[in-house]
Amino acid sequence: MNELLNRFLPQHYKERYTLEPKSFKDVPGWINDAEGIYPQMVREAKDGYHFVEIGTLLGQSATHMAQLIKDSGKDIKFDSIDLFWTIKHHIQVAKTEPLKTFKLYIDDIEKKWGIARIMEIVQHPLRVLGLLDYVNFITCDEKYAHKLYNDDSLDFVWIDGDHEKDIVYNDLINFWPKIKKGGTIGGDDIEYVKSDVIRFTEEYGLSVEFGYNSFLIKKDLI
Repeated sequence: MNELLNRFLPQHYKERYTLEPKSFKDVPGWINDAEGIYPQMVREAKDGYHFVEIGTLLGQSATHMAQLIKDSGKDIKFDSIDLFWTIKHHIQVAKTEPLKTFKLYIDDIEKKWGIARIMEIVQHPLRVLGLLDYVNFITCDEKYAHKLYNDDSLDFVWIDGDHEKDIVYNDLINFWPKIKKGGTIGGDDIEYVKSDVIRFTEEYGLSVEFGYNSFLIKKDLI
């Protein structure tokens, strides 16, 4: 899995990440197409909408969404779901960039503030930027995460967790009933998950919009 993650440097990659972030761009991660899709979802949202993100890593995309929600002034609930306890291990055993640089970021936080718990590390940029109230972090394996939600309860789900074979297909199967009519489900790293997406959409007779590195599926209002 680490080999896949290390194949490309992130678009906001830094040789050393600041501990006083000015925006999500100062947080390590692979935000990719979510950088543009998240603002679109917030623009289209109404008060009471509920968004879910699968895959948090060090919180780059979660920080982006939290800032967008705050700036919008809308009442949008946002959950970011990950196993969390595996994150530090995957980063700390890495031998190649950019994960070695991500490890430096973790080390810098631990040395400066004595923060060792991964949740506190993930929350660090949100704390600095005053965004903690705009995201709800949930520790859960993505294959069970759908059980947290009622059917027809979610307006937007973004899948960016495990990219191994069949994982995203099962996420789509599990989360599709949770999406409200008019809602959207999508995800990242299309190079790795495209076969899962095509399999799902063909079985359900759905249209899919492919972006540069992403996919979006909208549930019809009818």
